[in-house]
Amino acid sequence: MKWNRRFLYGGLILSSFPLVAALAFGLLDALFPLPEEWLSPPSGTRVLDRSGIELRRFLATDSMWRFPVTLQDVSPDLVKALIESEDRWFYEHPGVNPFAIVRAAWGNLVAGRVVSGASTIPMQIARMSDPRSRTLEAKVIEAFRAIQLSIKYSKTELLEAYLNVAPFGGNIMGVGAASLLYFDKPPSQLSLGESALLAVLPRAPNWYNPARHPDRAMVIRNQVLELLTSRKVVDLAEAKRAMRQPMVAHRRPSPMLAPHFSLFVKHRLGAEPNLVTTLDISKQRTLEQLLFRHVLRIRQEGISNAAAVILDRKTREVLAMVGSVDFFDDQTQGQVNNAISRRSPGSTLKPFLYALAFDQGLAIPESRMLDVPTDFAGYTPENYSGTFSGQVTIAEALSRSLNVPAVRQLTRVGLNKFYDLLKRGGLETINRPPSFYGLPLALGTCEVRLLDLANLYATLAEGGRHRPWRIVSHSDEVEQQLFSPEASHTISQILTRVTRPDMPDSWRLTQDRPIAAWKTGTSFGHRDAWAVGFDDTLAVGVWVGNPDGKVVKGISGAVHAGPLFFDILRAFTTGSRDLRLADAPNLRPVKICKASHLLAGPDCPETYTALAGPKLKIGRCSDHKRILVDAETGDLLEGDCVMARPATSTVVRTVPPELAAWLASQGKSVPKLPPLSSYCSDVPSGRPPTIISPSATTTYVVRHDTPSRFQKINLKAVSSDPSQILWWYVDGVFIGTTSDKKTLFYSMQLGKHQASVSDGFGRSHTLEFNVIR
Repeated sequence: MKWNRRFLYGGLILSSFPLVAALAFGLLDALFPLPEEWLSPPSGTRVLDRSGIELRRFLATDSMWRFPVTLQDVSPDLVKALIESEDRWFYEHPGVNPFAIVRAAWGNLVAGRVVSGASTIPMQIARMSDPRSRTLEAKVIEAFRAIQLSIKYSKTELLEAYLNVAPFGGNIMGVGAASLLYFDKPPSQLSLGESALLAVLPRAPNWYNPARHPDRAMVIRNQVLELLTSRKVVDLAEAKRAMRQPMVAHRRPSPMLAPHFSLFVKHRLGAEPNLVTTLDISKQRTLEQLLFRHVLRIRQEGISNAAAVILDRKTREVLAMVGSVDFFDDQTQGQVNNAISRRSPGSTLKPFLYALAFDQGLAIPESRMLDVPTDFAGYTPENYSGTFSGQVTIAEALSRSLNVPAVRQLTRVGLNKFYDLLKRGGLETINRPPSFYGLPLALGTCEVRLLDLANLYATLAEGGRHRPWRIVSHSDEVEQQLFSPEASHTISQILTRVTRPDMPDSWRLTQDRPIAAWKTGTSFGHRDAWAVGFDDTLAVGVWVGNPDGKVVKGISGAVHAGPLFFDILRAFTTGSRDLRLADAPNLRPVKICKASHLLAGPDCPETYTALAGPKLKIGRCSDHKRILVDAETGDLLEGDCVMARPATSTVVRTVPPELAAWLASQGKSVPKLPPLSSYCSDVPSGRPPTIISPSATTTYVVRHDTPSRFQKINLKAVSSDPSQILWWYVDGVFIGTTSDKKTLFYSMQLGKHQASVSDGFGRSHTLEFNVIR
């Protein structure tokens, strides 16, 4: 009876053992969960061009060469060799192989020393992920972790994990890095012999290192091949061919192709094993050669470096980027990527200002702007040439890159609207309030990146449809309409008229000069030269200068950047004579006065037809006036004398008062009304004064960093008699008087104000102006 009871108790204990063991394992699993990072160590990064050519490799954050792979990325020979040599019963055991443990223990006991181990692939993953001294306690922990791994992950996931965390010598981790660095190939292309070696290399990665010890590597490789043939896994003849192959392995350094671009991609996109980019390495190499030759020509002028980018204007893919002529030249700051450095763009922003004016309906290419000395509340812009033209069309102002008309246009379209346009166009480095830049923003007194600027020109080329530049093929960026197709088409056509360095006056008559829309710029302080534009397929940006910002006297976008721009186009162009601009269906014909370039009025003697967009707010011609003159003397008749003298109607032309004043200062003839008839004694001679400063279209800004005594507005008016005294009032308060020998200034106060001026005959002119902070 006692024996039966003992048997029963023993049976109960044995039967409950699995449950107790499971409960104990569950408790330990809860107390010591499996670290998630074990199977996902940090990855290094390979930057590839669009066809898969490796540009550069970057270490993982733990300074290891590691490029994770999936099982599908690995040669089947490697998987077979790994399982047969390291864990034959991998697919059967639960993480720990009890038979292997018994076999290893007996063999070690007989030999009196450790001659074999019983580590499975999951146990090796545990040991490599959490290295410990080789003690019995460490083995128990490895076994526990191996079971955890086998419960949580599939066999495929465990094989992939092993292949990605196994050491292969030095700081080479994982078969992805080992295959590339030793054999210069992906693991999917490993030969049988290479697979046999890599299967066992983690046992002693430094001892069997094929680059340092090829003889040792061949010995262990052949042992694995013999094992595979003995187990009928590999054909004997195939194994013998693999054994005859020499051990050709080298520790290959990372390539250094497109170094600036590769760094930019790595920093922009972070750590991924493989980054397939948009770069075309053949175009990149050609672009590097073009920059090198160009800088060699201009270096004697004190210019040490250049940068360029090429974009597919439709997709916005970056096809080539050269940040400096020589990445390794420390004397010229070669490692500075000038393609993404912040630089003053000079006049390259003007096309977008005029495009905004066209879209607002404030101008058409034939509209005329004053190009005369102008004072904008103390800011007096000058043209690059130091001269003035009096009056020019917008097309001429843009193609000649005149500064004064551009600033005048900015006062009309509005500083805030232009600022917002540039921000929406991707010029994200314009990051201070609009008031910080002020009216000089029209002339590029800000900082932009060459890459962003070239992309904005691509937007112009594509009918105003804006999208960000791309350095990888996939993109989910939202497209927005930045300009109308009509404004884009019009500006692009104007930019084809910019004087070119390659046959400047007759390029259209040659067959080997493709069409291009382009613009140059020279920064304030003579530090940067730019040339940016596009042809029928590409958008190209060029910067020339010194990375340290050293001033170069005489540096010019047209002279120093323009030739490189056209060298690039000739190297990559399709030779098209058609820019392939987007359709502009809403361009419509309007009748323009030939003399004033305003909408034709009823008294304009000559007119012509021009194209305008859907919005049009330009005024009708006011330069041509119908007046009554004395039929005998031709003098002007006004007032009661009209009834007393024989009168006839005629049309005369005048010009804006500001232009008239400049023409007179230059000794040029000024169109004006005929003198008042002496019979008109009841009418004062001349015309009423006209205020030219302040301007109703200029927003005056009070700067916080400038003393108030230096922030004043010049009160100035044009009068038919410059010698007469003019009386000035602001907001109804008398300010003072001016004449040809006396000037007057108004200290700026915040808010909207009304300025009035009157002459001795009581004739006056009034306007409103605005002062902001």
